[in-house]
Amino acid sequence: MAKSEASDYILPIYKDRALKHLVKLAGGKAAIKHLDAEQLRKMQAARDVIAKDMQFNTLKWFRPFKYQSEFFETGAHFTRRGMIAANRAGKTVASTYETAYHLTGRYPKNWKGKVWDKPIIAMCSGESWEQVAKTLQSKLLGCDDIKQSYKLGTGSIPLECIDEKSYRTDGANVLSIEIWHVSGGKSKLYFSNYTQQVRHLQGFELDLVVLDEQPPDEIFSELVVRTAQRNGQVMCSFTPLKGMSGLVRKFWDKIDGYTHVRVTWDDIPFVNEWDEKFFSQEERDQLSRDFMPWERDCRMKGIPLVGKGVVFPLLNWPTYKGIDFDLKGNEKLERLISFDLGIKNDPTVISFFFRDPVEEIIYLHRQIKVSQGETPDEYVHYLLDKESKGVPIALPHDASQAGRYTLTEQSVREVFEDTYGLNCISGAILNPMNDQGKVTNHKSYGINIMRLGMERGTFKINESCVEFLDEARNYAIDEAGRFSDPDDHIDSARIGILALIQGHGESMVSRANNFQYRRPTAIDGKVQRI
Repeated sequence: MAKSEASDYILPIYKDRALKHLVKLAGGKAAIKHLDAEQLRKMQAARDVIAKDMQFNTLKWFRPFKYQSEFFETGAHFTRRGMIAANRAGKTVASTYETAYHLTGRYPKNWKGKVWDKPIIAMCSGESWEQVAKTLQSKLLGCDDIKQSYKLGTGSIPLECIDEKSYRTDGANVLSIEIWHVSGGKSKLYFSNYTQQVRHLQGFELDLVVLDEQPPDEIFSELVVRTAQRNGQVMCSFTPLKGMSGLVRKFWDKIDGYTHVRVTWDDIPFVNEWDEKFFSQEERDQLSRDFMPWERDCRMKGIPLVGKGVVFPLLNWPTYKGIDFDLKGNEKLERLISFDLGIKNDPTVISFFFRDPVEEIIYLHRQIKVSQGETPDEYVHYLLDKESKGVPIALPHDASQAGRYTLTEQSVREVFEDTYGLNCISGAILNPMNDQGKVTNHKSYGINIMRLGMERGTFKINESCVEFLDEARNYAIDEAGRFSDPDDHIDSARIGILALIQGHGESMVSRANNFQYRRPTAIDGKVQRI
């Protein structure tokens, strides 16, 4: 099909939409019945004109969903913005239409986001050239192969704004193109992909970076640097199938300068603004059956997750609010504190537990993360307040190694017991004896106990333990049986759970009565250690 012929061909969907638009303007279907033949002829002619405008000027007719508008509005206050979304949410549509607004300067009247009043330099990047062509290039320009030039202008950038003589290409892919801005100048649009070496992205000064799906952290860092000189913005839209990477965590935690809008299937309408089927309940039901259990939270709710090696494949996490239970005031509950000790690059994590011995429910009530490199003297105050002093403390197997975490000749156990008189459980907390009569410290036993407790509701986590939940949602095991990092909060909790099921927990009443008798008899001035 020649370009001149193709440009006269209007897709049926736009003719249908144009007719709906005209019928609405005329006062509805009832009013159409009263039009004479000449008026109907004029309506048909108007339909064809409007349909062509809808096809080659989609920016003018675009009506965003509510969550897409919320994402646009974040641009007024943040320079690092993410749309973390479930599948089928229209996240790429949102980022490409906003890009078109900025490139052309054709903002809608009710626009509340970032505004550029002059031409900009933008770069859109995705995972591979094929992916860039099929998503970003196609949705911005209208064609995934530039040889199909008759499709040019059917994307979010209007045809009349595209300088067709300006583009540079590599086969089917557009490398760069210029876009007319309402101010009279021309914006510059570049395309790139994550497989390019970082050095190929250097040297650009950019106003806007648009990233489709999760980029490698080094690619993100390099492109962010390109926006620094021009005080630019970075937009990311993705379903977080690669888990809680460094970049995703910045958006997820909304650190300074970063924000995100999360979109779940509950936010996505069943029809679009033209009353056309968008994402039906039947489609949702079928996809939910197609997804593997460990994918569902990610693909349906936009919650970061890892792949099939995920350790805790839960749809509903057994969390509770601090106000749900009066754990501190219940004298029938056992209490226990457990540690994962850190050194150099790892933090120390202290876990505070309650256990109901009748219902056999364990509550992870609080966790404290101590910055890496701190010695026991710097965090022992957490164990000496009125709510913690005297509570049994479960320590890992290496807590008895002299100097390992203390920077002195003492071990952590010696500092806790001899210097501060804390109630440390005698010996390391290890797995129970297996059927070969061996006692091990393999993680898998305690992790499996933790998983079963989550599934059965016998291990509950205070929703304030955010970092534990982040680790647990992304905790995975590879083909070699290695557990993923980080897992400091998980390890601290694992040791506490093992100690509780082995009978080391102690209620407030029994602790008050018996604490002084529970420590083993000293030998040669020292407590016997294992």
